[in-house]
Amino acid sequence: MFFHQLAKLFIGFFIGLLFFPFKVAAFEKLLLDVPIFPPYTYVTSEQRLTGQGVEKISGILNKIGVPYSFKIVANHGVALDGLKRGHNNGFCLGTQNPERDKYGVMSRAVLVNDWAWFYLSDNELTPDSANFKQVARVGTKLNTNTYQWLKQNKYHIASLPNEATTLTKMLFKQRIDTVFLSADVFWYALRANGYDVSKVKQKTQSSRPFGCYFSNEYLAENPGFLAEFNQQVGQ
Repeated sequence: MFFHQLAKLFIGFFIGLLFFPFKVAAFEKLLLDVPIFPPYTYVTSEQRLTGQGVEKISGILNKIGVPYSFKIVANHGVALDGLKRGHNNGFCLGTQNPERDKYGVMSRAVLVNDWAWFYLSDNELTPDSANFKQVARVGTKLNTNTYQWLKQNKYHIASLPNEATTLTKMLFKQRIDTVFLSADVFWYALRANGYDVSKVKQKTQSSRPFGCYFSNEYLAENPGFLAEFNQQVGQ
């Protein structure tokens, strides 16, 4: 009688497992490099990684149920080098370019990144000036796609710091004529430095999808992950 009851209990437990709504991680753990790019990604005074992009991506990965960890890196060049060497499974956030496409696949846009020119209101040299491309001293962040775009289009790049706050200081000290950068990043840095935003004008160049890059190797070993990620982005 005891063994009969034990067998019934075991069968009931097994059937319960089949129908119990728990989720097992279907994908391998992700290691994502995160270039510091406030307000999208930054570290608080309590040394906590946060930002619009971090919160958005964390929410998506949590919904999927994939284990993950973030590694802070100095800039997008470091993140791309890690992707090339297989030291990460991808990075976030970034816009598309052919070099990155060699080593990974970009997700659906998590956010939209506006690339724009910024210049002082009293500066007569503007992006609409006939000689702007030839004479304007332009600053942007090192190892970003805005830098690649300026280089490809043969603008005079006068400054390439790691920090957007450095660019805002240089602009107000008139060491450069204009900053070409992500609009959200520029305005965040300007306010962080305490500058009067009314003294700066913006001219948007283009709007770019801003997403995650996942390595070719990770996607090959985890079929269906990118489709699931992109589906969650759209929800």
